[in-house]
Amino acid sequence: MRRNVLLVDVGIAIVAAIIVLTITPGLAVASMIAIAVLATCAISFSRESRRRRRAEHARRIARLARRSNRA
Repeated sequence: MRRNVLLVDVGIAIVAAIIVLTITPGLAVASMIAIAVLATCAISFSRESRRRRRAEHARRIARLARRSNRA
């Protein structure tokens, strides 16, 4: 499921890049937009990975708590 979403996102990004390069008056403006988009993506990926690590840590602690309650 996530792989399909990633492919759709990549497809949208490629179409958006083609539109931006076609519409903007120069490569400098297009590169500034691209840098802003890349920065936004990097922030999004780091937040998602941090959230995933926290959730995994919470699951691990809950699992250990259940094991200690059984004993």
